[in-house]
Amino acid sequence: MPSDQRIFKQDASIVLVGCRGAGKRSLGFIGALHLRRRLITEDHYFVSATGQTRAQFLTKHGKEAFTQRNAEVFKHMLDTNRKRCIIECGMSSLSEEAQDALREYCKTNPVIYIHREKEQLLRLLDPADAEALLKMDESHRSCSNFEYYNLYDPHSGKTNPGSEPSAISWDSAANPSRLLLAKEDFTHYLDLLTGQAWRKTWLESPFSINAVPPHFRQASYALRLRLSYLVGMDLEWEDLEASGDCVELIIDHWPEDMFNVIAKQVALIRRKLSMPVIYHVEETPREERVRSQEERDAMDLELLELGLRLNVDFLSLDLQRNPAITSRILAQKGRSKIIGNFWNFGMNAIPWSDEANVENYKLAQSLGCDVVRIVRFCSGDSANEKLVAFTEKIETTIPDPKPPLVAFDFSFLGVRTPLQTRILGPVKHRCMEGGRDHFATVCSSSVSFEQLFRDFRLFPLEFCTVGSNVSYSLTPAIYQAAFQFWSMPHTYQAVQCSQLDDLNRIFARATFGGACLAAPFKVAILPHLKLKSHHAAAIGAVNVVLPLRGKTSFILDHANSRNMGGVASEFYGDNTDWSAILTCLRRAISPRNFVVPTKTTGLVIGAGGMARSAVYALLQLGCRNIFIYNRTAANAQRIADHFNEWSVEQGLAAPPSAKIRAAAEGAPPGSASALKICHTLGSIAEPWPRDYQPPTMIVSCVPAVSIDGSPPADFELPKQWLGSTTGGVVVELAYEPLITPLVAQMQVFRDTVSPAWVVVDGLDIVSEMAIESFELMTGRMAPKRLMKEVCRRAWEQQRRDMSSVS
Repeated sequence: MPSDQRIFKQDASIVLVGCRGAGKRSLGFIGALHLRRRLITEDHYFVSATGQTRAQFLTKHGKEAFTQRNAEVFKHMLDTNRKRCIIECGMSSLSEEAQDALREYCKTNPVIYIHREKEQLLRLLDPADAEALLKMDESHRSCSNFEYYNLYDPHSGKTNPGSEPSAISWDSAANPSRLLLAKEDFTHYLDLLTGQAWRKTWLESPFSINAVPPHFRQASYALRLRLSYLVGMDLEWEDLEASGDCVELIIDHWPEDMFNVIAKQVALIRRKLSMPVIYHVEETPREERVRSQEERDAMDLELLELGLRLNVDFLSLDLQRNPAITSRILAQKGRSKIIGNFWNFGMNAIPWSDEANVENYKLAQSLGCDVVRIVRFCSGDSANEKLVAFTEKIETTIPDPKPPLVAFDFSFLGVRTPLQTRILGPVKHRCMEGGRDHFATVCSSSVSFEQLFRDFRLFPLEFCTVGSNVSYSLTPAIYQAAFQFWSMPHTYQAVQCSQLDDLNRIFARATFGGACLAAPFKVAILPHLKLKSHHAAAIGAVNVVLPLRGKTSFILDHANSRNMGGVASEFYGDNTDWSAILTCLRRAISPRNFVVPTKTTGLVIGAGGMARSAVYALLQLGCRNIFIYNRTAANAQRIADHFNEWSVEQGLAAPPSAKIRAAAEGAPPGSASALKICHTLGSIAEPWPRDYQPPTMIVSCVPAVSIDGSPPADFELPKQWLGSTTGGVVVELAYEPLITPLVAQMQVFRDTVSPAWVVVDGLDIVSEMAIESFELMTGRMAPKRLMKEVCRRAWEQQRRDMSSVS
């Protein structure tokens, strides 16, 4: 199959097949909303085509007529919806005729086989036919070109997989709206499939940890995890977080139900570690179930093709293998990046000076490999200078475009030095035994990164939180813990100031690494920034500033200059406040209050930079009815006007009910007032507007000290605004004190009036902000669990210190 046949057109419809109960309907909703496509379900399509449900048609016309008509409708559904759709297939996909049609469809469109844990399917299916269905379900691999392992999401609740709704509506989306983890997994999977993953993040925020692929980063590390270890691992997944920039999954084990075991491990890596996956298949050993070389090659090819089906970020391909295998994989790589490998094993491995290494690199380049990896067994016979000379020769003599080179020596003691390769250096977790993995027995990613500072390739820098009232900030303690985790010799402190001149003095230092901004700088800094992220520009506020060092105009060069010193004359601004709020809202919102654009209402208290971020977070969640309250009404109106104008520019449609109200008031069609999404509330004495549902998402952005006319810190919600019968979530951004009057009010309200309310305190928000800003400023994955624990401990210590003084 030519390689371009697996890179489908951007508007090609995506088909979902799989067993009943695999989650196709929920994932279909998620995919349709994410890609802004129509969702076509086979059940509903049959009703539209025949005017009857399947059961009704079968009863009326008999089995033979039903089988024939069902096949006709199935093919018609595929043929007439080839563009800009997500098509969810029902049980018809198990028929031979339908699978023939799907195989033909694979030539022009992605067909994704959805499957999941057997125990979850058995829980959902009728026990009488469960085993037979699971056996039949395996045939879906033969009529699909991708597959997605749908891990159980504890947020999902129960489903009714046998239901056949007669129509698709927003209310039908209830299930996927609460599949928080599955939504993150599947939308990322679709972005990879459509080629949008890196590009989309880069355009939105080029300094984001996910904006630059590992092989283009300043330094990157591949955490090596063997399948034989993962199936009985003695560490928790959380222990492995931030242990590298990507995971190299090494298929060295051939368990029963092998394909499903591998698919599940890939899914677990993506969900638990949020890292790109390098998929590597070791050659099948002779002692395994297959014996002849032909049979071993066939097994290796099947496993490599499974990696492509799983839509992995990188596939590691040994170019010394059977040429038929490498040709077949290279011809159908699709969006997966190929790492072309040359392994020089044994005591007589060719030296780096041998021209054969250059020829191997040229071969990988000619084959279209995205990365070239050359590894050599070294028994003390090669000085490191020889490897340096080889890499310089590649850099200076090979014409562009050149794929990045990964080259290193290893011995029985492990990688010779952690700095031999700048990218994709092999590492292990600090608590893992080396075992038989000689590449990664010596160093962890933190040890390797520390060596860059010791060799003066990177430099100790100064980071800070700046604002008019940051003396109680917890971020210094959180950052210092993260710096220590990564063995970074950086420092972090809270700096109290309120003038832009003070900022300029801080930013002018050659050791300035980055700053988190608090009031009053988040909006005032905007005119002084050279570049801003898409999010910061949309919000109109910045909370993270990074230096842009050097004369280069390439953003990638600036991103790869993090952790390096020098005076900067230009600066970049980003905003992580909104994403921290978004994360906390997603975690806390209940299934009953999933966001429906035409109904859901949000409320923001305050009108500073944080309030802007809160409005943006609500918009990103899909909320299209947002109210803002501030003691100084003009400030609230300014934010509402900003986002109403921005919404019109972005083409965000207001809910139909809002358009009807605007028309009734005489607003011209298409005018900004007719598309108003944000509204203001003039007084806490006002009743809640009767045309809108009471808010189910409330974000308080009241600072500890009153600034710019914001409400004082003793703000409480008027009871007439708490009329939601399904409760909701209140997010309090202030954490000094932690139990603010609003938090205390809502705790009492929850305990005495409506137990369906969830209260999120300020420590959850501040830890999420610190996590995201750490990744922006250092380019390293944040040790999230550690940073959250330190946040709570630092606050508790702060309270003890204050008590001892008083």
